[in-house]
Amino acid sequence: MKKKRHLESLIIAMITTFVGISVCDATEFPNPKVEFSADMTMNLKETDSGQAHTIQGKVYSAKGKERREILRMGRTTAILMDKNNHKSWTLMPDQKMYMVNQGTRFRKNPEAMIEDGELQLIKVGTEKLNGQTTTKYKIESVTKNEESFSGHAWFTRQNIPLRFLGSSFENGRRMDMEINYSNIKVFRQDPNLFIVPSDYRLVPAGMGGGAQSMNPAQMEKYKEMMKKNNRQ
Repeated sequence: MKKKRHLESLIIAMITTFVGISVCDATEFPNPKVEFSADMTMNLKETDSGQAHTIQGKVYSAKGKERREILRMGRTTAILMDKNNHKSWTLMPDQKMYMVNQGTRFRKNPEAMIEDGELQLIKVGTEKLNGQTTTKYKIESVTKNEESFSGHAWFTRQNIPLRFLGSSFENGRRMDMEINYSNIKVFRQDPNLFIVPSDYRLVPAGMGGGAQSMNPAQMEKYKEMMKKNNRQ
């Protein structure tokens, strides 16, 4: 079970920290030039176990905001990101619940991490990808410690991501990833995509993964919450 929870945390961390990177250099952090949606396919491989995982998802991007939906085990989870305010939420549409994401990975978007010297982007050059001329960047952690990352990213002239390839290292574990974007559509996004619906219930962080992911204190809070819901 510990291993499963480790994988879940890696998936969420990658989506909120690395996948959402916009094109930037050492001093500038421009957002994508247009609003867009895209299909996302994420291939992950744990090098210590050799296990591979493929995750399908959807990306919606507007000025300073992103929504990323992932489908796993028949359920959809949506990650909302407010890059300007360094905030993030996890939505569970099937249960009409949401969590406020906490921790440094959620409080800081990639642009802020680069600005603070935690990650750096280095322009490699231009490269043809899927019939488009893209700008290729190298992404790497500045400080090599228990948690680090290295890889490359490809973006269109409108700063829309097309591909992401790299490896993350956490507590001695390595996770290789490849993320590809397709079916890209440029158009104005519905603002409601980036806000928590008013009929969703807030649950404490850590409860979204079910009872197996909770500590005793969280379990008691969850039971009380469910009793309250049943009485309404």
